[in-house]
Amino acid sequence: MRTLSLLALGAALAVTPAVAAPAKKAAAPAAPAATAGQQPPAEVQHAMLYLKVLISGLQSDQVEQPVKGALVGCLYNNSLGKITDSMDKVIAENPSKIRRDNPSELLSAMAAICGFRPSGEASSAPTAPSSTAPKAPATTGR
Repeated sequence: MRTLSLLALGAALAVTPAVAAPAKKAAAPAAPAATAGQQPPAEVQHAMLYLKVLISGLQSDQVEQPVKGALVGCLYNNSLGKITDSMDKVIAENPSKIRRDNPSELLSAMAAICGFRPSGEASSAPTAPSSTAPKAPATTGR
């Protein structure tokens, strides 16, 4: 059931930009990034990586519910671009602690950026400055 829900969400997200985008002019030149064979810009590649890590974390049985709640709240309240900027800043400030080739490190950093703090212990994951870090609302029951 969870997989079906995620597939439906993925399909909805894939269709949303096409539906929400204004109609293109017939004479508009093709965007350079859309040309076949070219790599997307580094920022887009990083955003795709962070989204993949976030989705994997949400699907994992090893990730606790409070972490998942912080990630969903962060994605709900912030754009992927803002999350990407914050992640890039934290990685640049802590290159020896957070590597893009280690999804566990990325997920831990993302959870910290999104406002998750382990109860009873100080967070060891670095965070971006508060002026640029996305804020997730405190998770409370309804």
